[in-house]
Amino acid sequence: MKHITIIGSGAVGKSLAVALHKNGVRISGIYSLSGRTAAAAAKSCSAKHSGQLNVDSVISDIVLLAVPDSVLPDVVRTIAANRTALAGKVIVHTSGTLNSDELLQLRKRGASVGSFHPLQTFPKRRQFSDLTDCWFAVEGDAPAVNICKALAKKAGGKHFLIAKKDKTLYHIAAVFASNYQVTLFSVVEHLAETIRIPRRDLWRIFRPLIVHTMENVFSSSAAEALTGPIARGDYRTIMKHIAVLESSKSLHHLIPLYSALGVETAKLIKRKH
Repeated sequence: MKHITIIGSGAVGKSLAVALHKNGVRISGIYSLSGRTAAAAAKSCSAKHSGQLNVDSVISDIVLLAVPDSVLPDVVRTIAANRTALAGKVIVHTSGTLNSDELLQLRKRGASVGSFHPLQTFPKRRQFSDLTDCWFAVEGDAPAVNICKALAKKAGGKHFLIAKKDKTLYHIAAVFASNYQVTLFSVVEHLAETIRIPRRDLWRIFRPLIVHTMENVFSSSAAEALTGPIARGDYRTIMKHIAVLESSKSLHHLIPLYSALGVETAKLIKRKH
């Protein structure tokens, strides 16, 4: 594995730097747009170069752009203006929703480009996230895809290929798998608080149900794991749920969510049969 430059010293950039460095990959430099956090991130993986990204930044043969989508165009323009020749280099970004076309300007300068998204959560409270067994969504030019496959393995993870046109739908699936699942757990917290279940007991009480449900999904499918009133055709209970939500000012806002999920659940049952 050749030397790697990482642009971006946030949670994703640091996690990739730590995982790759731990597995013997040499990180030659870490840069960021401001340069404020790049030095500390570089120190954690013995990178020689760090600081604010500019046209004089030392660019390795492999470059990972681990920056927010909103600043990716600025980063691309800065790298495109770099004094180093880009021909033959591999440059990939880690966006979940954007594809390799975002790096077209770099491809025109001779670089092989792609996208390399770690399907993992990166909480701000952590210095970095463990990428062991993490799956990476990969697409792009053939040389870039080959490098991404090797990077995924070096980071302790696995990879799967995705069509360029499917990146946004893939990211929507990731949002449902992670972000919206957390939102649903917050609804459980709200309802539990309403019925005065002590906060200290909340997840001890609901954890077995959540864990067993997930295990059932993972061992078969969502359709096979489904239980509850809609699966049983118990519409009297469903109407009672809605009536109770309607009668409470603090819970009334949950009716559209309950109804939308109910409709999707009914479709799931129909697909099952």
